[in-house]
Amino acid sequence: METWNRNNRACTTTWTTLRLLHQTIEKFETAGLITMENLAFWNSTSSPELRKIQAQTLSFQMDNVFRMVRKATYETGTTQEKAINDILNILIDKGKTIADLAAINDYHYLFWGENDDW
Repeated sequence: METWNRNNRACTTTWTTLRLLHQTIEKFETAGLITMENLAFWNSTSSPELRKIQAQTLSFQMDNVFRMVRKATYETGTTQEKAINDILNILIDKGKTIADLAAINDYHYLFWGENDDW
């Protein structure tokens, strides 16, 4: 994936989805550097097991927004299970950034406007 920028649908869709789900209020320009531990779901006093459950819920929510609201489809060879598991693995790694999350989303989803056939 390209670096964090407004011209990449994965970046903008990841950012708007996180804002929609009340996970960040950060402006786009600086949001790519925000780490997972700074998203709203992350509670440093929660056990890793509870945090994983919360992250899994967020993973499903993001997938639903991408597909049902933003009309994304899965890239060839990707399944819902693969996409959600990879999103989850980013979300539970406190050092990963929103840009990292956008990169994995770019790998798994074909966002509206990315396909020349649209």
